[in-house]
Amino acid sequence: MRLLSHLLASSVLLSAVIAEAAPVYVQAGPGSFNHAALDLLADRNAETFQRLYSGTPDNTYATAAENNAWAFSALANSTIEGQLVPAIVNAMRNYRVIELKASVHMPIEMCVFGLNNTSKITHAASHPAALKQINRWLSVHQIKTKPVPKGTNEAARLLADGKFNQNTVAIGSCALKAVFPKLTLREVGIQDNADNQTLFGLMKLEKRPHKVNVDEARAALKQVVVHAQTQIKARADSGKSVFSLIDKRLAQMQSVALFKANKHKPIEDLSREVVVLSQALEQARQQCLDTNSVKAFFQAQMDAAKAIQYRYRAQWLAEGVPNKTADLTKLRHSLNHLGSAILETLTSHLAKHGNLTPELEPVFNAVLVTDNLTGKDKQRLYRALQSVRRVKNCQTTD
Repeated sequence: MRLLSHLLASSVLLSAVIAEAAPVYVQAGPGSFNHAALDLLADRNAETFQRLYSGTPDNTYATAAENNAWAFSALANSTIEGQLVPAIVNAMRNYRVIELKASVHMPIEMCVFGLNNTSKITHAASHPAALKQINRWLSVHQIKTKPVPKGTNEAARLLADGKFNQNTVAIGSCALKAVFPKLTLREVGIQDNADNQTLFGLMKLEKRPHKVNVDEARAALKQVVVHAQTQIKARADSGKSVFSLIDKRLAQMQSVALFKANKHKPIEDLSREVVVLSQALEQARQQCLDTNSVKAFFQAQMDAAKAIQYRYRAQWLAEGVPNKTADLTKLRHSLNHLGSAILETLTSHLAKHGNLTPELEPVFNAVLVTDNLTGKDKQRLYRALQSVRRVKNCQTTD
């Protein structure tokens, strides 16, 4: 527990700035799942990393420790027995984590790359561990494997360089497309386990005075994983605070639709939308939020609100308008309060946990339970919400 206490004490908020273009030794190679996870972290904090891809965890940890630099690697995977990544356990025998800067929890989606989009696939090349995760796809299509121990990146490179024929595909992260643009993305999400999740960490390490045994290394890694999960949960809980307010605001739309139906008023009220946007933009300026991104989010929120109201009106055409009353003055007061609370809570989240990224979209979808809100409504809302940014070098006003 002493290590866990040390990690908790030494951890800093994600809003702390890593030096611009800070060198980070990254496990595996360009286009790997580590690459994709570090992209998420960079987007979360609007940071630039000097990426030094280092192959194995042993080499990654050694070079990071020698240069007093950050190391970025996988820590745990939901499909592995015991979840701990064996190669990381082995590296932990020689190195220990002295600081866990940030954590990323990301779904692992296996993608298929070919030289074209039409050739019959007879062989799949990838790292042996990746090939073990696509047994169903291999069996259904009767595809043979070509193990590439150097990694998914190497398999894609060999394919792009013409070392394999057109009937061979490379399997790996969708991030490989950015590294090897000449390859064609043929399929997405072919992994056996749809809930394949990996936990990654950005860490500082030091070499141990003496190599420890496997059990000791596993215990040390478990403590790091616990701390990483604590960071992930704190970020998710903060996000839920924002998302629940959005859901509460949208839940008011049934009452708004009821008032308009009883008064025979149209759903769309453009003059009211101007007022709502004006209030939101003024608060955004006071809280150092980018006004263009806030405007886009509030517009998406108002569009979702109108869609909900239209769906209720359509429902009531068949069922009749409920015999209830609604007070629009009180409703608007509540909506104004919730709109302000959304921006305040979002500002706090961005300051403490960085920008919203796709990691939290499943949480967003689970929290928003308002009736008559569709999956596409949620998708547009979250895309707009995750675009909201803080303005740098800006002082908030009281």
